[in-house]
Amino acid sequence: MSAVLGVSVGSSAVRMARPDAASRRGPGGVEAFQRQVIATAPHRAEETAAQAVGVLLAQDEESVGAIGVAYATQRQADVLQQAMARQRLHNYQLIPASTAAIVRLEATGELQDHRTLVLYDLGSSGLTVSVVDRDSGEVLATERSTEIAGDYFDWLISEHQAGAQGVVSPVGADEAAAFNERCRFAKEQLSAGEAIAVPSDAGLILLSRETFESMIVVPVEGSARFARGVIAASGRRPDAVVLLGGGAHIPLVQSILRTWLNLPMVVPAEPEMVTAQGAAILATPVSVPEPAPSVSPFAATPDFQRQPAASKRHLSAAGIAAGALAAIAAIGVGLGGTVGGDSSGEGRATPAPSDNGPSTAVAPPAAAVVPGTVPTPTPAPEEPPQRRPVVREYDEGPTPPAPPPGPRPITLPMPAPFPPIELPPLPPGIELPGVPR
Repeated sequence: MSAVLGVSVGSSAVRMARPDAASRRGPGGVEAFQRQVIATAPHRAEETAAQAVGVLLAQDEESVGAIGVAYATQRQADVLQQAMARQRLHNYQLIPASTAAIVRLEATGELQDHRTLVLYDLGSSGLTVSVVDRDSGEVLATERSTEIAGDYFDWLISEHQAGAQGVVSPVGADEAAAFNERCRFAKEQLSAGEAIAVPSDAGLILLSRETFESMIVVPVEGSARFARGVIAASGRRPDAVVLLGGGAHIPLVQSILRTWLNLPMVVPAEPEMVTAQGAAILATPVSVPEPAPSVSPFAATPDFQRQPAASKRHLSAAGIAAGALAAIAAIGVGLGGTVGGDSSGEGRATPAPSDNGPSTAVAPPAAAVVPGTVPTPTPAPEEPPQRRPVVREYDEGPTPPAPPPGPRPITLPMPAPFPPIELPPLPPGIELPGVPR
């Protein structure tokens, strides 16, 4: 049986959720999912998501019947479509991230009877706060801020450790990236422990939860103030706030939001995977329309196929008429005259006047008629459906239409000849060559 795949695209990781075939139901009868997290470079999350889906389908395309991809903004949706097209992927469906999250939380029963929800999504690159109507799925208000983010918390830890005794600031891009990854790991471990000790090439990272919370309390309170502004812009009194993203694991974030917003708190077990799981639930197969077969312009139509072939007599008559036209044209050119017909219908050659004498062209003899007999008229051949011009012997064919009148030529009068000029006689003793005296 084909399964479904849900994908959520973050700035630092692409998360994929797939229903667990071995354990369809987890604790409490809730559907269990397999998870896969793929780290991505900055500004390449959408491309990484498309490549990951392409690799998965190349390995096991038969078992994936539908793919749901969650997007946060319309711009991200457009970028995802372009990345999927480059991978030649078509069997996927784009789903708003807020819709996917609500569907997953409804399946787990964590939303209870709350109707207006505040979605507080704190990820690695920023914070997105949205007020959503659960019944209609309408987003009443939404805002995003990059002043508070998981990457900013990691930077605070690295700055604190770089100034601590025994920790050396990393040198080089690779060392700095490895050190920041250790700081991120330390932040995640502080969500469940009171203190951590993480070894690194730059030194041992020692940090307590109390020290960490003292570093982030100001930006977290700023995020609560930011959420208040979004709620006021929505014009609706929310029933609960839902924490999503990796930042939902931080205990200080939960306590400050509960105090500042004074709303019931919903914290899923895997807040960073909720969107991908909801996208998997909503994924449906997408049929790709097949291109229409190309029709050859030379293909015969049914009417043409039903038409009978031309008889030999018709073809012969057409050939004779064409030959007569060619012969008439040759005769006309040789004689230097024109070809015409009188009103009786019998054509005669009219020679053109010539200075060398009368023309020697002889008209063909007329048909002989026996006296006392009535000539039997020969039945005319059956006319074809289409009207064709009748060509008689010695006829040149139908008279072509007269050309449209053009501009009238302009005739200029010829100037009168100049009167002869008489030169005065040359003085004595002066001679000019060619001029008589």
